[in-house]
Amino acid sequence: MVVSTLIATGVFSAAFSLPGGNNDNTGSPNYLEKASFLVFALSDTMALISSTSSILIFLSIMISRYGEEDFRRSLPLKLMSGLMMLFISIISMMVAFSSAFFVTYYHGLKWVPVFIAVLAFVPIPIFVFLQFPLWSDIVYSAYISSSLFRSSKRMIR
Repeated sequence: MVVSTLIATGVFSAAFSLPGGNNDNTGSPNYLEKASFLVFALSDTMALISSTSSILIFLSIMISRYGEEDFRRSLPLKLMSGLMMLFISIISMMVAFSSAFFVTYYHGLKWVPVFIAVLAFVPIPIFVFLQFPLWSDIVYSAYISSSLFRSSKRMIR
C-alpha cells in the first residue's frame, strides 16, 4: 500500500509539472503536438488510476471482517487484484517516465533517451521476480488446493 501511495503521489505531481513546460502566451503545453507527449499523458493517467485502485484494494483488505469465507475466496482475490493493479501502475509509471524523457531530451543525441528508456524498465522484471512466488502461492492455495479444505455438513459419511 505504501508503494502504491508513492506511485500515486509521483504521477499526480507529474501530471501538473508537464515535461517541456507551458507556453507563456496560451498556457498550453509546449510539446502538445508530439506523439511522445500523448504517450506521457495517457500512461501518467493510467498509472494514477491503477495505483489509486491498488490503494483502495489493499485498504479493503485491511478493513475486512476476516470471516472464514473471506480467507477462502475474498481475501485472496483482493490480494491478487491489488498486486496486479500495482504491477500495472509500475509499468505505466515507467512508460510515463520514459516518454517524458523523450519529450524533454530527444533534441541532442538520439541514443541517450533510448538508453534511459531501456534502463527505466529494469524494475519491472525485478518486481515480477520478487512477487511471482507470492502470487503463485495465493493462486495455488485459494483456487487449486481449496477443495481440500471445504467444509462439509456431515462429520461421517
